[in-house]
Amino acid sequence: MKYAAGISMFLNRIEIDPAAKAREIVEMDYRTAEVFRRYGINYCCGVQWPLQQVCEIQEIKMKDLVTDLQTACHTVNIPSGTQFEKWSVDFLIDYIINIHHRYLERSFPELEGGLVHFLEEHGKRFPHFTVIYEEFRNLVAMFMPHLKQEEESIFPYLRQVAHAYDDKIDPFATLLVKTLRKPLNSFADQEHTMIGEKIRRFRELTNDYIAPSKACSSHRVILGKLKELDQDLLQHLYLENDILIPKVIRMEQELLQRIY
Repeated sequence: MKYAAGISMFLNRIEIDPAAKAREIVEMDYRTAEVFRRYGINYCCGVQWPLQQVCEIQEIKMKDLVTDLQTACHTVNIPSGTQFEKWSVDFLIDYIINIHHRYLERSFPELEGGLVHFLEEHGKRFPHFTVIYEEFRNLVAMFMPHLKQEEESIFPYLRQVAHAYDDKIDPFATLLVKTLRKPLNSFADQEHTMIGEKIRRFRELTNDYIAPSKACSSHRVILGKLKELDQDLLQHLYLENDILIPKVIRMEQELLQRIY
């Protein structure tokens, strides 16, 4: 699978109409579904009350709800011309951890809960979602140890290589790299290839995340979240496979040449 830097598809702050129904707001932006879930507001089949009326009945502060809905829809866009290759190793790693790792830790449980709920309500009509759920569980089981390995083992080593490379005077820095050297090529190839296969499988099972014409709000939310996961994983893998790992391998090779 060819990885490429993604561009955020969510750029505008949405306006919340108090007369709108929760279902209509979710159809505007599926990310609002998680906010409604936290507030205990049903946004799916058969819900016809305006948001203002729902807030009055459930004693919810409309202002707080609107703020949370707008926050959920806000995304900081990365310009398409961003030159990731010019970022330092430290900055790249910090970005991957704070943006992509934290996103996965937050979104995996949310998406799993959404899939379970959807299967309970609509599983008989859409049996292929059982396969999607199984594939998703396999992805989580594979990816979470991978994130832990990166943060505890791989990334610290990458930082050491970069710091040793920058410290051209210290002879012990290059010896440290020789002693701690890790198989970076195999690290990138094996697990990332399997993750790419999972992404392809999701696309096949969901018809590229396109909802049927009569799909309910819950159906559209699940497909939206799966597509968001797809896009995040693609940029995540792009930054590691095409930018970070090759950058450090070049540094590592030059450091080893200094030794011999």
